[in-house]
Amino acid sequence: MSQFFAKNNMSELFKVCKPHMEGRDLLRWKELIKKGNTIELHDQLSITFSSYLHCLGLEKFLTADDIADRTANILEAIPKPLFQRFSYLISSDKTRMFKLIKQMRSDAQQVILERYEEISNNPDEPIPKMDMLGYLIEANKSNDGKELNEPEFVVESVVDDVITVCLVMDNMVKQVCALLMFLNDVPEIQEKMFAELRAQPINQMEDLNKLKYTEKCILESLRMGPALLRGTRNYKCKKKRFGPYIINTGSVRIHFSEYVMQHNPQWWSNPKKFDPERWQPGFVPQAFSYMPFYTGARGCLGKHMAMMLMKLTLSVLAKNFEMEQEFDVKKPPIINQNMAVMRIINKVNIRMEPFTGDVVNE
Repeated sequence: MSQFFAKNNMSELFKVCKPHMEGRDLLRWKELIKKGNTIELHDQLSITFSSYLHCLGLEKFLTADDIADRTANILEAIPKPLFQRFSYLISSDKTRMFKLIKQMRSDAQQVILERYEEISNNPDEPIPKMDMLGYLIEANKSNDGKELNEPEFVVESVVDDVITVCLVMDNMVKQVCALLMFLNDVPEIQEKMFAELRAQPINQMEDLNKLKYTEKCILESLRMGPALLRGTRNYKCKKKRFGPYIINTGSVRIHFSEYVMQHNPQWWSNPKKFDPERWQPGFVPQAFSYMPFYTGARGCLGKHMAMMLMKLTLSVLAKNFEMEQEFDVKKPPIINQNMAVMRIINKVNIRMEPFTGDVVNE
């Protein structure tokens, strides 16, 4: 499965995602602007990023609107802060979340089974490099690595992966929203980023790598407001003393916060300032002080795809629209830091108009 998300496979994914974003999905955005100039960014980006899944082997799954809607409702029902965890266990939120997940699993099972049968009946046919579903199924071969496991086992395993990918797409949506939230306070940085996006033609994957300033802004947004705000790891204790602490147990669960580490003044100068210029060539953050995609063996496999899709989406939108934040003065969007997964409170309203300035032809 790591082959699909590998950095050297991004060119293949780009080839199918770019025409989709510049074609069908861009038309959807243009129709939206005709109906009204102010849109709620999270809702519309959710449809865009869900529609990318149709380019990656899930075209027979739910519509992009349905994926976005169900994902949003599932994430909204996820447990509130830890001190509310007990009340969540007996709440209607939990019942609603399990019902929605059950519905999505049922819808995914038939699609996966059909693709499983196609691969089983054509064992010598290679899996297309942009077929995420095919790669997920191929990852479930038997121990000898020659044949697929039983369909019941494969379908259940791949269903979990598909639901996870749908939920992770929402992390990318929130990250782009968070970027526009931070840029609202530094309009000169937003102007510079948009100028680069409009000046750089994007014809192949390598062109996205030329968006140096945009990448700096995304990296800084990932530092200021990571989609994953905290995590846990189980650790088998090989030694009993850690600094001043003595641990008298065989294992321990370590809770950590990416948000806290990425705002620690010990590692970051002026940590509350949105400063893309800190990401100069050669700059390497202190180990474990910057983990928006986690790190090590449990690091996010999809980090290269996430960066590719965020840059591509920003590039297409910037070339076609003027974008100006119209946040409610009394209720501006904020990041709820009490959650394990980023939750944005209040609407991320953006006023959009057709862009009439100069754009480099592609």
